[in-house]
Amino acid sequence: MAAPTCSMTSLNLSRDAVTVLGLAGTALPYASSVDDEIERWLRPLRLYGESGAALQGLGVGEARNQESKPPESKASEHPPSETLHVVTTEATRIAGERGVATVGTLDILRAVMEYYGEDFERALEGHSGTTAELMDQLATRTAAGGSD
Repeated sequence: MAAPTCSMTSLNLSRDAVTVLGLAGTALPYASSVDDEIERWLRPLRLYGESGAALQGLGVGEARNQESKPPESKASEHPPSETLHVVTTEATRIAGERGVATVGTLDILRAVMEYYGEDFERALEGHSGTTAELMDQLATRTAAGGSD
């Protein structure tokens, strides 16, 4: 059976990538802020595929660390469908640069990190992780051929 594709990518999607995009796409319209959007990406990314292994390897849990300062509550600048499209397109570019035929959850995680930038870094710190630690995890998993 061939891997699923979607109209936003020219590459196949791994099953875990389909699940992450589906769950995030369903949850994003209900986000009240950029930080809430990031949390709605982190939940499925933490549970599925290689991104889940990387995030769990850092100790990123379901809830934010209670000692972390509350996130700023700025409104999202883009509609959820546009955010989903941009992240999927960027994940496809990242997978293509890696020379693989299938977009995996690691590609989606990297795309989310790029899309949200400093806001993602702040959210990750709220879960007791750092972008540098996550990049180390991603490099290790990518080098090991991780693609879900």
